[in-house]
Amino acid sequence: MARRTSSIVVSIDGGYASTAALELALHEAELRGTHVRALVCWPPEARHDDGEVLLCNTHAQAADLLDIVVETVRGRHPDTAPVVGQVLHAPASAALVEASADADLLVLGSTAGTPTVQHHSRRILMHCLDLAISPVVVVPWTFDALAARTGGPSAR
Repeated sequence: MARRTSSIVVSIDGGYASTAALELALHEAELRGTHVRALVCWPPEARHDDGEVLLCNTHAQAADLLDIVVETVRGRHPDTAPVVGQVLHAPASAALVEASADADLLVLGSTAGTPTVQHHSRRILMHCLDLAISPVVVVPWTFDALAARTGGPSAR
């Protein structure tokens, strides 16, 4: 039987909770002695007529988004577990469930926004909670997550 590779998988979507999710993933990876696999799934799924500006229109922009989030978190936590970033050209729901098969933990951020975006995010979260092979942690959107991302004051 082949031994699977240990990792913590985290989804990065550009929302404020992505940063908090990556921070939690790094902490868990440190505790477990493994690495973080940070994933951006592009293009976004089913974003029709929701009035939201897409954060990335190209693969290169998705890669830039991943780099920005990882660099932001690394700036605050430089001596933590290694992060392997990857842009997947696949729908997030299926790609995250597939990635969970080789993971010790799947970490997802809960995105705030318009009702349409919340519904889209909730659909992906529910899909992962229902079908992921590994345990799943959902990091909620909070004012502290917003402050961590933007460098502003927290709600405390």
